[in-house]
Amino acid sequence: MKNTINILIILVLIANLANGQTMDKTLQKLIDNKLIEQKQSKNFEKFLKIHGVSSITDNAIYLFWLLEEEFMKITGILHSSSDARRYIELKGEKPTASEQIKINEELTQYLSKLKACDLIDEYQFNHFQNRINNNDFINSSLLLLDIAEQIALKKYMKPEKLKVFAELLKSKEIVNSQYDKLLIDIAQEKLQKPIEFLNYCDKAVIINEQDYPDEPEKYLELIYQKTASVISDLGFTNFEFKVVSDSFLFDNDYRFVVSLESNGTKYKQKSYCSTCSQDESQYQRYKVERQAYYKVFNKVLADLQSPYRLHTVQAEEGVSRAVFGIIALTTEQADVLNRESGYIKPSYEDYEGISSKKIEKLIEEYNKIGLLSHLTNKQIGAAKEEMSEEGSIGINDVLLFFPDVVYMFDTELSNFEDPYAELIREYKKISHNDFDATEISDNFDIEKNTKVVVKFKIDNKPYSKTLKIEDDWIDTDFFDFIDNVVKESKLRGQFYTLDTGGQDASIIYLTKEQYDYIRTNKLLVFYDESQIEEK
Repeated sequence: MKNTINILIILVLIANLANGQTMDKTLQKLIDNKLIEQKQSKNFEKFLKIHGVSSITDNAIYLFWLLEEEFMKITGILHSSSDARRYIELKGEKPTASEQIKINEELTQYLSKLKACDLIDEYQFNHFQNRINNNDFINSSLLLLDIAEQIALKKYMKPEKLKVFAELLKSKEIVNSQYDKLLIDIAQEKLQKPIEFLNYCDKAVIINEQDYPDEPEKYLELIYQKTASVISDLGFTNFEFKVVSDSFLFDNDYRFVVSLESNGTKYKQKSYCSTCSQDESQYQRYKVERQAYYKVFNKVLADLQSPYRLHTVQAEEGVSRAVFGIIALTTEQADVLNRESGYIKPSYEDYEGISSKKIEKLIEEYNKIGLLSHLTNKQIGAAKEEMSEEGSIGINDVLLFFPDVVYMFDTELSNFEDPYAELIREYKKISHNDFDATEISDNFDIEKNTKVVVKFKIDNKPYSKTLKIEDDWIDTDFFDFIDNVVKESKLRGQFYTLDTGGQDASIIYLTKEQYDYIRTNKLLVFYDESQIEEK
């Protein structure tokens, strides 16, 4: 969950704070200073109604409305979120030096009008005038966005609110040695942005990518070293990386594959490295994929059986997008921050990931009972290599890396041509033709029919089943139908459903002996086991 201050939420948060302004007085000033036209005042009433603001309580409300009006003027579409900054920057062409001078003159006039309307004070005027002089803005929308966010953020960072949050951090032992300093700095209003709380946490760092060189061979290991510094056990040596092409989602995508050695064990992790040129020397936007790169250290922590996992903390709007935080938390600490905190929102991390030794043991056991007997040593090695580059691995994830062992699919169907025929073909594949269905078909038509007839043969015996079409959801009678066919056909095994923790279905074909061995030795978690545990 992004740690940003959503514009619409701000409007709600500040709606109950009074400062004595009246709508007519401020609107008239906006009209007199030619920031809006008379006819636009009606748009303001609509704006308040849409966002549920019953009374005008803060300058930020007027600024967000002006932002919406300016955004519409520039882009032709209605501004609805803090994505405005990204949209405007992407759509706007970088001005030339002479064009920027003219823009700055216009923005200075605009800023002066905002001050004349009492929407900003002297300090804010000087602050943003300096930023205009620094060529920070290419249009009035970006200027308004930063001004509105700063005003809203100042109210959000009131000392009395920050002190309550500091006490929460202390009570959960996220802040210990720096607690007294934190209280002093809060009282002196030194904290300006939520991410600055990380400076006082015992196991956290703030990373600013602008502090590092531009070349990966120079910056990458340094960022990993700083990330590892949050916990002493994460020290590493033999750091290496390579860039590999990956066009799974987009053409010209690339990944970093990082390897390092920690506590005598070698670890790998892959993560996107943003678009780069063909010679792999120029990287754009972010230097690291902040949602993934650090997960290599969570593998280390899992092997150490540590209660901690690293989490990323995104900076709020108004902070450079090159800035983010890394914090080590226990599962209890992470739950508390995500449930009760508006200031630090850590990323979700898997605390159930199994250790490297556990993964190796599972693969040995699966091989021993024949689940991987259809694969060559090269295929098994490739699956292990791919697995080593992923993040946290759960017990039911291991077999997903090996071809034709487990079939996992979304029960919200994506194939609208022959979804049930496709499922049966996949069932056949993971049974290695033990479930030897032939002449497979279905007449699925989500637009014309309310039912679908599924047909196939096994040993020349025809089977068919009429299933319901309920939007794009699978009819769960399909599973019972297949089970009955398997029993009637007297196959040597049957299909079992594994736990996924969501709406995905994960199917595996096992003999009775394999099933009993796996269940006895807890080598997989079956769906029925997870249901019993939940109850």
